[in-house]
Amino acid sequence: MRSRSFWRLAAVLALQVAILAAIPLRQVRARLAGTVVTLETVPFDPYDVLSGYYATLRYAAESPPGLAEARLAPGDTAFIVLERAEPAWRAVGVAREPPAATAGGRVAVRALMTRRGLEIVSAGRFYVPETRRAEVDEALRARHGTALVDLRVDAAGDVALLRLRDGERVLAE
Repeated sequence: MRSRSFWRLAAVLALQVAILAAIPLRQVRARLAGTVVTLETVPFDPYDVLSGYYATLRYAAESPPGLAEARLAPGDTAFIVLERAEPAWRAVGVAREPPAATAGGRVAVRALMTRRGLEIVSAGRFYVPETRRAEVDEALRARHGTALVDLRVDAAGDVALLRLRDGERVLAE
């Protein structure tokens, strides 16, 4: 009787651990096998009592050409097609389905249509260490609020944030 209860408890705990492990799976996969992409952003840094300081990121690439023609409703998933450019990649289109194969310096990132517009999934917040907050604020003010964000994009369009930069200088990782 005790043995059966033990195995039931173990099964429940294993299921809970599996669910928790699956949550960041897309970001882990992107971090391990993705293409490094740099996007231009205009962050601002609110404070959340539970999370600390973070930069909310809004990307220039979230307004791709063809967005109006795509007729996306809030809650719809789309893919922003990005093309390599300097200093940051630029959006060249939007697709409702993941592009078959992106080649020639192009990648597609998964995005979600919200009331505010198209937003890249899992790339909206960058947490800033408390010890570096003042330095990050000063660097962003010097650049008039613009920064560069490096992220990795995997073949499925999932992203993992890598670093927030001011040109070549890394502000947060």
